[in-house]
Amino acid sequence: MSVRTVREILEASTSLWSNRWGDAARRKAPVYLTLCGTTDITQPYHSHSYLAGALNRSGHSYAVRDLAIEFWHYVMSPEVMAELRRECLRQMDTERGEQVRLLRLFADLLENSERFRSAFQALRDPQSFHHLPSYLAAIRELSMLPRLLTLLSRKAIYRTFSSASPPGSEEDRINLVTLRSEVEAGFGVEVLDYYYDYHADQIAALQPGFVGMSIPFISQLEHSLMLGHRLRKRGVKVAIGGPIAAKFYKYIDDVEKLDILSFGVDSLITGEGETLVCQLADQAQNGANIGRPDNFVDLHDPKPLERYFFENVEELPSPDYSLWDYSLYGSPEPGGLYSPTRGCYWNKCSFCDYGLAMNAPTSPWRTRSPAKVVEDLTAAAPYVKYFFFAVDVLSPSYALKVSRELIERNVKVKWMADFRLESTFKLENVKVFAEAGCLGAAFGMESTDQEVIDLINKGTRVNRLEYLVNSFADAGIPVQLMGFTGHPGETRRQAQTTFDTARTLLKSAATVALGKFGLTPGADIAKRPERYGIDVHYDPSGDTAIPWEIRWTHRRPVDVYPEDDYRESLRLVRGFPYPFLGATSTLHSLLYFERRPKAPFPIPQWGYELSWGRFHVIPFFIQKPEGDEVTVQSGLTGRVLLLPPAEAQTLERLFPKMAWLRIDATKGVSQGVRDLLDFLVEHSLAMFIPEESV
Repeated sequence: MSVRTVREILEASTSLWSNRWGDAARRKAPVYLTLCGTTDITQPYHSHSYLAGALNRSGHSYAVRDLAIEFWHYVMSPEVMAELRRECLRQMDTERGEQVRLLRLFADLLENSERFRSAFQALRDPQSFHHLPSYLAAIRELSMLPRLLTLLSRKAIYRTFSSASPPGSEEDRINLVTLRSEVEAGFGVEVLDYYYDYHADQIAALQPGFVGMSIPFISQLEHSLMLGHRLRKRGVKVAIGGPIAAKFYKYIDDVEKLDILSFGVDSLITGEGETLVCQLADQAQNGANIGRPDNFVDLHDPKPLERYFFENVEELPSPDYSLWDYSLYGSPEPGGLYSPTRGCYWNKCSFCDYGLAMNAPTSPWRTRSPAKVVEDLTAAAPYVKYFFFAVDVLSPSYALKVSRELIERNVKVKWMADFRLESTFKLENVKVFAEAGCLGAAFGMESTDQEVIDLINKGTRVNRLEYLVNSFADAGIPVQLMGFTGHPGETRRQAQTTFDTARTLLKSAATVALGKFGLTPGADIAKRPERYGIDVHYDPSGDTAIPWEIRWTHRRPVDVYPEDDYRESLRLVRGFPYPFLGATSTLHSLLYFERRPKAPFPIPQWGYELSWGRFHVIPFFIQKPEGDEVTVQSGLTGRVLLLPPAEAQTLERLFPKMAWLRIDATKGVSQGVRDLLDFLVEHSLAMFIPEESV
């Protein structure tokens, strides 16, 4: 590796950041806040905006840098692409089977060292972003980046930008012994390890009192610890917070075992942090004695918390959205996350298990007054005009008050939020939301079988679902629905009801995302399994570990929908995994909804319906000949398929240079065409979109 060349790339990024931050980037500050790893590449995470707002009011100096988005710019640079290609070629000498096939495939792809940077730029350009073929081509390219990390990693699996299994991931747990040994060993890819070596040196030179890292996604864990471990070796104190950090405290069977993380982290922040960050800053800057603060676990001597503290959201200062260099993110418009409320006013669902809570599904319901919400958004508007209200849920009455305040104060922002399927929604109120700038609404419908909804203790009525979706649709507010199958006690028939209803709802809703139920340790189901007729299976013996998604079985036979059968749910998927178009509550979805607020929506689907009549088939794969077989990788799932050359050539003829294939099914299609379409669906090699949606 040419250290000089790679260092020049990093020095250029540091220079840009230093110019924006001025003195804070050049002299000692008590607080340095950052994010690491694979996460949302379209907009910054909001936790640091809130922490900065608190530090602004307390008068402490600080610096903030998003090393997560900078990591991807580093990886996409031609010089680093060339190094990663050489790494693929090097590993080919020691690997066998499917692994070596993928290494050859990616080595070929990386010959074009500008491909990923060009794709990223397409997301920044308004014209190409809103030109669906250009947008889809860019996402097809960029989706390969996390898979490249997986290919070169020893243990981690990166599925998407926000979904991963870090080193130490086992069937039902994260093995902390394995995680530690893998992090201490490094990535094993020189150019990736150098990224964190460089930044650890740069941060240590600033001599901060402590470095704070937020981990909202499990996909960030490995990278955050890679930096934390290096900082600890350089004598810098490190604190990590966010939902994933909180779950580590919440899930482990013995808090004292968390000391294994002290190799890369000094303290764990287990809850909301605005008050705490100011206390820690005062300790670092002025030597204040803060004792054992709330929501703080010293990993060198971990003890159970004496109290779990929740902020008074009405008294918090405005979050600071001036922190970020929005030109770094993959969207044509800046976006932001904003939390006018915290917690859930229902807080009873059987499966719910959010990180920043301990003895309830999520944290207690707290609201910020509409007047202060408008003050916050007015202060943010010079930097951001598109917001997702990052809340557990908005109540209809509260959303109406905020909407009226936005209208009265003439604040021109665009937003979307999560709601519950309440019976109190009225069409005239939904129209007020639209007038106030609401561009989208997400609902957790969970199931469309009332008996299952009652098992979940959701407190909603299925017979209201269609009315609510249509009310929002009539007001020009696209609806995104979320649900799952496989809840304890759900039968095959009940799951099929949800699939059938979802297919019908897709005629008016923008997306319907149906996942598979997973049981986490903090859910009511795990705490009271007998109530739900199940047994939970988790053996805590062995290496120190965090239970993650735990196994369970019904106590009595239930005719369940097959756990490994995804044919129904995958056919219904529209769009891409987070953070791209079609994913729930994302900036890209928001921007597309602004231009196309009513059905048919320009979001391709993973399956097709012959009832569409005329539709397009969009290729979503990469392939490489390999002897007497051709390696084909799905651009949607990353799964690999080996095809005979004749079948691979058929794909090339159907999709020359990845061109779309138009199907006219107005008079039906032959069995051969249907077999081809079903083959593409089964292996996730294409997406489908009605002609009228383009």
